[in-house]
Amino acid sequence: MLKNKWVNASIWILIASIIILSPIILNKTAIMGVDSYFHYNRVYESAMQLRHWNFSFLNLYSFQHAGRVVDQVYSPLVTYFFGAILLVVHNWIRFQILSIMLVLYVAGISMYAAAQKLKLTHHLSVTLSLIYLSSFSIYSFIFGTNWRALSMAIVPLLVGSIVTLYHGNWSSKDMLRLGIVIALLAQIQLLTMLLVLPILLPFFIRGLRHAQHKLVQLGKLLISILTALILSLNVILPYFELVQGDTILPPSKLVLAQGVTNLIVPSDKLTQSLSIAILCLIFYLCLGGLIYFWKQTSTFVRLLLITASIYIILGTSLTPWMAIEKSWPMLANFLQLPRRFTIIGIPLLLLGAGQLYENLPVTKVGNRQQLLSYIGTILAVASVLTLTLAVTKPVSAYNNPTVKLAKGLQTSKNHAIGHHYQGKKVKKIVDIQPAFHTRNLSTLIQIVDRTTPDYVPVDKVNDMISYYVLYDQQIINKQHNYNYQVKPAGILQLNWHSQQAKALQVPVVAYHRTTITLNGKVLKHSQIKQTNLGAVIVKARAGKNTLQLSYQPRLSTQIGIWLAMLGWLLIPIIWCYQKLAAHISTRKH
Repeated sequence: MLKNKWVNASIWILIASIIILSPIILNKTAIMGVDSYFHYNRVYESAMQLRHWNFSFLNLYSFQHAGRVVDQVYSPLVTYFFGAILLVVHNWIRFQILSIMLVLYVAGISMYAAAQKLKLTHHLSVTLSLIYLSSFSIYSFIFGTNWRALSMAIVPLLVGSIVTLYHGNWSSKDMLRLGIVIALLAQIQLLTMLLVLPILLPFFIRGLRHAQHKLVQLGKLLISILTALILSLNVILPYFELVQGDTILPPSKLVLAQGVTNLIVPSDKLTQSLSIAILCLIFYLCLGGLIYFWKQTSTFVRLLLITASIYIILGTSLTPWMAIEKSWPMLANFLQLPRRFTIIGIPLLLLGAGQLYENLPVTKVGNRQQLLSYIGTILAVASVLTLTLAVTKPVSAYNNPTVKLAKGLQTSKNHAIGHHYQGKKVKKIVDIQPAFHTRNLSTLIQIVDRTTPDYVPVDKVNDMISYYVLYDQQIINKQHNYNYQVKPAGILQLNWHSQQAKALQVPVVAYHRTTITLNGKVLKHSQIKQTNLGAVIVKARAGKNTLQLSYQPRLSTQIGIWLAMLGWLLIPIIWCYQKLAAHISTRKH
C-alpha cells in the first residue's frame, strides 16, 4: 500500500495534520476565534434539524431562537454535513478535532491532486501539499473556524480544469467536472467562488484562441455553466428570495485598508507560524525566476504565476484600498478583507513555483529535482512545525484563568455575553472549556451569546446605527423573559405571561415570508410592527401569550432546492457507475 503514491501522500498529509493538532489533542483543550460561535451555531442548528428531522428555513435551535434565516443562505448542504459529524461524535471537542483534520486533509490532498495534474514529481507534490495545508490560506480554520479556509481547501481542484481550458480541447466530461467544482465552491462560500472565477479567464481566452471549433467548444462550456447553476440553486434561490422581499443586514463593515496581508513583506504577526515568511520567499523566487527564465518558461506557467502575483498583490497595501472604499463603500461589507485575494493566489503560487523550477533545463547546480525536493522538504517541515507551535499559543490561553471571555473569542466585551454555567457566571475563557466535553451539545451554544446580527431584516441599512448594540438590546437582553419551544413542521413557539394588555416588542425577527401566529390567530403583515432591526412588536393580552413563527418559501425556491439536491445525489451514483463499467471493461480485455 505504501508504494501507492496516493496512499503514501495521504499518510504524510494525515501525519502532518496530527502534528499540527497535537497541542489540542494532548491538552484536550478546544480553541475558538472570531467566527467560531457564528459557525458553531450554524452547525448545531443543522445537527438538531437532522436529529429531530424537523427542517425549516428558520434557525429554530440557535442564534438566540430569534427566528433568523442564516443556514439556508450560508452553505446549507455543507453545514448539514458538519452537523451530521457533530451528531456522530457526540461532543464539541471531538467535532473540532475531526473537522480541522478533515479541512487539513482535503486541502493537502487537493493540492497533491493539482500537482500531479501538472505532472510534478511525487516528492515535490507531497511537499507542496504540506506547505499548503499549513499555509495562511488554510490555518484560519484552526484559529477561528473561518469558513473561507474550507472553500480554499478545494480551490486546487480547479487546476485540472485550468489545464483543460488552456489547451482549448474541452470535452463534455471536463466541463462537467469544472461545473461541479465551481458548484462545490458555491456550496461552501459564494464570495470565494465569485473571487475565484476570474482566475479561469486568461486560460479560457488562450484556449479559445487556439481551439479549432470555437462554437463547439463554447457549447461544451455551456455544460459547465448549467451544471454549476443547477447544483447551486439551493444556495442562490433562498438568498434571492430573502433579498427581494426584505432589506437584509449585510456582514459587518470592515475598513478595507486594515484587512490586507502584505505577503510580499513578511512582517504580519498574525501567528507564530512561518507560513507567510515561507510564502514570501517562494513569491520572490518565482518573480525572479520568471523574469530570468522567461524564454525557457512555458506560456502556461507564465499565466499561472502572473495570475497568482496579481491576486497576491491585490491583497496587499500596494492596492489603494482606501480610495477604492471611498468609490465603492459596499465593498467594506461584502469583501471586508482584501487578503481574500492573497489567500486565493497562494495555491497558484505554489503550483507555479513547482512547475517553474522543476521544468527548467538542467544547469550546473547538479541534480535539479533532488535539490528542489530537498528545499521543498525543509520548507514543508518548517511550515508544519511552526504552525504547531502557533497552535500552542491559543491552547495555552484557553487554559489561562486570567484570559477574559471576549479576548479569548477575539471580540469586544460587549459582543460576548456569558451566562451561568456549573454554578457560576461565565467570565473567563476557561469557563467554557467543560462545555466542549459534555454530550449535551446545546451547552456550548447556550452559555455564551455571541452578538452576530448578520442577515436580520432591517428597515434600511444605516451606517450610523450600531446593529450590534440593537441586537443586544432587542434580542439578547430580552430572550430570558420568554420560554422557547421548537414544534414539529418547523415551528418556533414563544410563551410568556403579561401583566396587562399592551404593545410588546418580542425578541424575534420576521421576514416577508415569515408566518406569525399570536394566541392562535394568524397575523397579517399589516398588523405587525417591526423595529429598525426587524424585531416584532405585537399586541399582547393580559395573562398567557403564545407566539408561533414559521417560514414558507416560494414554490420555485423549493423546486430549485430539490433539483440541486437531486443533482448532488446523482453525481456519486454516476461516478460509481462509470468506475464499475470501466472495471468490467478492463476485466473483459
